[in-house]
Amino acid sequence: MVNATVYEKLIEVARSRKTISYGELGRVADQTIESDDDIKQLGFLLDEIADQEVAAGRPLLAVVVVSEKTNMPGGGLFKYAKRKKLQKTDDMTFFVTELKRVYDHWSEVGKSE
Repeated sequence: MVNATVYEKLIEVARSRKTISYGELGRVADQTIESDDDIKQLGFLLDEIADQEVAAGRPLLAVVVVSEKTNMPGGGLFKYAKRKKLQKTDDMTFFVTELKRVYDHWSEVGKSE
């Protein structure tokens, strides 16, 4: 079951054409992001959301979650995308392209509601 609070936050971030840090998203999920286990838990949550989005034919919403240090998604997103055969380019190109797809998708969905 996808965490509805986190999912809604990601949609809100996508509609505003922004990104959110792992730490900030962790707070939304009532998780601290202080250890590798915490980061793994958040990663599992993002994978569940990604599975849901892929199954629905939507772009990877989790692409809006980035590291505060690099302003890029963590390696887990790229591993996921490659495992699901969604990524056919280098990480930077995939990130920029997928982020635009997410922004475009959710800004259109927002208009019709």
